[in-house]
Amino acid sequence: MTTYNLFSDPHLGTKRAAHTTAESAQRLKNMLYTNALVASDPAHGPSVCGGDLFDRAYNDEVTLVQGYNIAHRCRQVLSGNHDETNRQGATTSLHALKEMGAPVVSCPDLSTPYFDHFKEFWMVPHHASQEVFEEALEEAACDSDPWRTANRYLILHCNYDCPFDTEDSTLNLSPEMATHLLKSFTRIFIGHEHNSKLLFDGRLVIMGNTHPTSFSDISDKFRWELDTQTDELTPIRIWKEADCYRELNFGEAVPDLTGVQFVDVIGAEAVDNGVEVAEYVRSVWNTSDTLIAVRNNVQIIDHLADADGIDTSSPALVNLGQRINDDLEGSDLQPYYQQLIKRVEAM
Repeated sequence: MTTYNLFSDPHLGTKRAAHTTAESAQRLKNMLYTNALVASDPAHGPSVCGGDLFDRAYNDEVTLVQGYNIAHRCRQVLSGNHDETNRQGATTSLHALKEMGAPVVSCPDLSTPYFDHFKEFWMVPHHASQEVFEEALEEAACDSDPWRTANRYLILHCNYDCPFDTEDSTLNLSPEMATHLLKSFTRIFIGHEHNSKLLFDGRLVIMGNTHPTSFSDISDKFRWELDTQTDELTPIRIWKEADCYRELNFGEAVPDLTGVQFVDVIGAEAVDNGVEVAEYVRSVWNTSDTLIAVRNNVQIIDHLADADGIDTSSPALVNLGQRINDDLEGSDLQPYYQQLIKRVEAM
């Protein structure tokens, strides 16, 4: 068997508050599990998960069982930053699965460089710091070098070319380091970032997640079939943006939204129509039982005339910072945004 099935970031147990209802938030959790089952179907061949099996380090029994079911379908499950904790001696959900026999690749000590190797794959899990992570990358590259007659693949869980300062909870692969590693590996597969991308002529694969967790990561989602003998890589779409996401102009007739999961209500209206906008959003919710999130993106304009009769058309005041934070909920960018706000406030 030379064909492997790769996927990443199921984020089982994700809870969302922004733009959701109690029922739709539960629907999101159910759909995350459903798409993880699709991504890990044994019919696809042996599977490798690129990290963040869970959205949180500690989970309830239902989510733990879901993780157990997915992990035991896999040949290997890499630990991601959401799967780990810095609490000394604590047993996370992923480590509990490992103790139950799940094929989890995680650091015995987050502060010591570590990688694992099976078949044509080298896997570097989440580490406590960027420095230790890069040491592990170098060790994996050195270990792979004697295998130059075969295709070799590196699987990581980190950001790629992150423009922000990294903290202990996030790691980064720079373009320079990627260039260096591609001298030792045929391809690099990266988990952590939720929107997929191919770089270095397809030799660096940002896998993306298996289902959107919020509006910030709406895009087509894939699992990746890899023939390790021929190095043929085939993306298999498992979630389609065109089918499951809609933009609606405020006031237009609400269409049939069966199967749609995410809706943006857009447009611009006078401030005294704010109640009507809220009613329109409610009517969208009432249209379909498949909706996960409906976001009110209608710009409310306060049409005021000044003393000379000139229309100022100034927008109503909103808490823009909170709005941005809510829209970034669950994305990789939210902690960076919060870090930036703290720095600005401290100036």
